[in-house]
Amino acid sequence: YLDPNKLAQRAAELSVPDAYQEAITQEAIEPWADPNFEVLELPEDGTLVFKATVPLRPQITLGPYKGLEFEKRNLVIRDEDVEKELNQVRERFAEFPEVERGVETGDIILCELQATVEGAELPDLAEPRMTAIEVGKNIPDFDQGLLGLKKGEKKTIEATYPDNFEDESLQGKKGTFNVNVTEVRSRVVPELTDELVQKAHRTAKTVDELNVAVRESLEKAAVEMSDNELEFNLISKIVENSQIHFPPVLLQHEMQMEANQLAQALEQQKTSFEDYLASQGKTQDLWREELAAGAAVRIKNSLALSEVARSEKLELTEEDLDQKIAERAEQIGSSPAAVRALAESQNTLERFRELALTEKILNFLKGASKITEKTVTSDELDSESGTPAEAKTEEKPKAKKAPAKKKAAEAEAPAEEAAAPAEAEAEAGVEAPKAPAKRTRKKTTETTEE
Repeated sequence: YLDPNKLAQRAAELSVPDAYQEAITQEAIEPWADPNFEVLELPEDGTLVFKATVPLRPQITLGPYKGLEFEKRNLVIRDEDVEKELNQVRERFAEFPEVERGVETGDIILCELQATVEGAELPDLAEPRMTAIEVGKNIPDFDQGLLGLKKGEKKTIEATYPDNFEDESLQGKKGTFNVNVTEVRSRVVPELTDELVQKAHRTAKTVDELNVAVRESLEKAAVEMSDNELEFNLISKIVENSQIHFPPVLLQHEMQMEANQLAQALEQQKTSFEDYLASQGKTQDLWREELAAGAAVRIKNSLALSEVARSEKLELTEEDLDQKIAERAEQIGSSPAAVRALAESQNTLERFRELALTEKILNFLKGASKITEKTVTSDELDSESGTPAEAKTEEKPKAKKAPAKKKAAEAEAPAEEAAAPAEAEAEAGVEAPKAPAKRTRKKTTETTEE
C-alpha cells in the first residue's frame, strides 16, 4: 500500500527544483544562497503552488565617506597614571591576615548573610549563605553598619539602595541584612621593592625598570585606544551615511559562528550554557537579541569597508600581507617565516589577509578625513559617563572580498529562528510557464533583501 499523501509530497519535491529554476531564469534573479521552499497548494490533480524565498546579494549604497570630520582624542600618560598601575601591582600581592579587632574600611570579612528587600526575599540570600565581603565596596548604609563588628558578633543592618544603583529594580528600596561574622581579615599591601618587581614582572628587575615598563605599556595602550576610537567613529559614520541591506541567511551565519565560538569556550571552561547565562544575568532571549544586534553591526561594518575597497580599487598586495605577518612575529617574539608557516598549517592565513586589507582601507579613510586632535587625561575620560573609548576597543571589523554566491551549507542557521532586526522585504510574484507534464505547476518566488 502506498500512501497517496506521501506520493504527492514526493512528487512535489521532484517538481519544485525544476519549476524554481524556470522562475529565476525567467525573472533574471541571481540567488545569493539556496532558497527556502514552502508548498502552498498540493492538490491530488491540478496545479502545484509553492513559494520560494530567495536570498539576494547584499546591496550597499555608500554615502559620503571622504572629507568627513572627526576629533581624535589622545590620552596623555601622567605620573599619577603610572603610580596607579604600580599600586595595582602591589595590591596583587596583598596579604589578608586574620585580626581580632573590630571591622574597618578595607577589611575582608567572612560572614553568614541573609537578606530581604522590603519584605521580599533575595533569591541568592533567602537562606543564610557564607559570603566574603570587602568593606567599603558596597552600598554606603551597609558598609557603615559593618564597621566595628567583631568575629562572632551578629547584627541586623537596615540599608537603602542608592538612586543610582546599577540594578534599577532595587534603586531607592530598603534592604534588611542579617549578618553573622565568622572572620575579620585586614588588607596588608607590601611596599614596592626590587624583590617584589621580580615576582610581578616578566622582564623588569628593579623598581626603576618597572616604572619605565609600565609607562611604555600605558602609552602603547593609549595609542591603541585613540586609534580604535577614531576608527570606530569613522566606520559608524560611514555606515550611518549609507544604505546597507543583506539577507537573513548572512545574519544567521554570523550568529552561528559566534555561538559556536562561545560553545567552544564554555566547553574548555567546563561551564554549561545555563550557568553562563546566569553569570551574565541574561535570559536566552536577551542573549539572542544581543547576539543578533552585534552580528548585524559587524556585517554592516564589513560590507561598508568592502564597498569602499571596491570603489577605490584598494587591493591586498603580498607586501601588505608580509607586513601584517611581520607585525605579529614581532609581537610574539618569533620570525615572520615561522608565523607564516604556522598560519598555513592551521589554515589561518586568510585571517591575516583580512586584517591587512582592513588596515589598508582604514588608513585610506583616515587619510581622506579631516581629523583634529585633542589631548585628554584619564580623569577627563573617567568623568564622562559611558566613555566611548572604553566601549570601542573591540575587534575591528574585517573587510572581506565582495560576497559571492553562497551555498546554504556554508551558512548553517542556528537551531532557533534568529532574532533579526526588522528590515524591508521586497516580494515579487512570478508565475512560470506551465510544464508540459500532466500536472501543471505554479511557482511564486519571493526575493528577500535585508
